[in-house]
Amino acid sequence: MLAAAALAVTPAATAKDFKPGDLRVCNARRCVPMMNRTVLPLLGAFYYGPHEPRVASPVRLGAPAFELRFTNGYATGIAASARLDRFLSYGVNLQHFRRGVWYRVPARVAAELRRLTAGMKPLRVTQAALAKSR
Repeated sequence: MLAAAALAVTPAATAKDFKPGDLRVCNARRCVPMMNRTVLPLLGAFYYGPHEPRVASPVRLGAPAFELRFTNGYATGIAASARLDRFLSYGVNLQHFRRGVWYRVPARVAAELRRLTAGMKPLRVTQAALAKSR
């Protein structure tokens, strides 16, 4: 019985661990997979806990942004601002993120997003982008 309980819990725990390429950072034309094995656990903790993410001030309209997408194309939300240090959820993990609320991206994750998107033309924060979180 103990072994069955352990097996029932294990898939839920491992489903929250990002593997290289599970999440991509995208503009309108191109997506770059997130592969950094040091940053992926930080990203998993940001998306799924165990701590509440830090609320941040809203990003202004027109600010640079990139979508964060799973490999199946589902956009989890946008990372935005000149430093890509703010996140707005498009409905991913609503037990952790509230719709319409901006969150502070962990510094090492934001640095990796900036590195991956260097030279890519960003999307822009628009009313339509904000509406995806409502």
